[in-house]
Amino acid sequence: MRLLLFGGFLGSGKTSTILEVAKQITEVQAETVAIIENEIGEAGVDDKLLKTSGIEVRPLFGGCVCCQITSDLVTAVAEIHKTINPDWLIIEMTGIAVPSKVADFIGKYHLISSIKTITIVDAGRWPELLAVLEPLMESQIAKSDLVIINKIDLAGFELSDTIESVKKIAGSVPLLTACALNKLPPKVLAEVLRA
Repeated sequence: MRLLLFGGFLGSGKTSTILEVAKQITEVQAETVAIIENEIGEAGVDDKLLKTSGIEVRPLFGGCVCCQITSDLVTAVAEIHKTINPDWLIIEMTGIAVPSKVADFIGKYHLISSIKTITIVDAGRWPELLAVLEPLMESQIAKSDLVIINKIDLAGFELSDTIESVKKIAGSVPLLTACALNKLPPKVLAEVLRA
């Protein structure tokens, strides 16, 4: 079972990206996928969107895995591995989670063939988010395996500044771009699914 962990602040486009990745896995690659959604709140919004696409979702409520890693996530991963054993497991993290920390935690407790962390950056809101949440943005990006700067079509004249700012934080982490109004480019899908 290969694991993809998607992080990024609320509204960055994680759910849309996950839908496209799941479609690529199931329809093009003819492999199986399971999704765990981690939200704070009483009822999921994103899980309804995912379910309408025919993808089964297990939501985890009551806290985010970056701040308080509980047995719920471990239990969910173990249960999916034991009962379904899909080719791929995708975990959609809350906007305040740090994917690399969760990957390290899961890696200690489960035999997963590969773990990849992907952080989605909202190009349209990057300056505002960085100004308010700089430590969080830096921790999400710096230790990711891949960063996707999403919504470049909504970034306006600041796009080159945004890309340079994210590159500074990302260092050697691969960096790709995507538009909010278009499907993910094949290059982005291929990089997300590269083991």
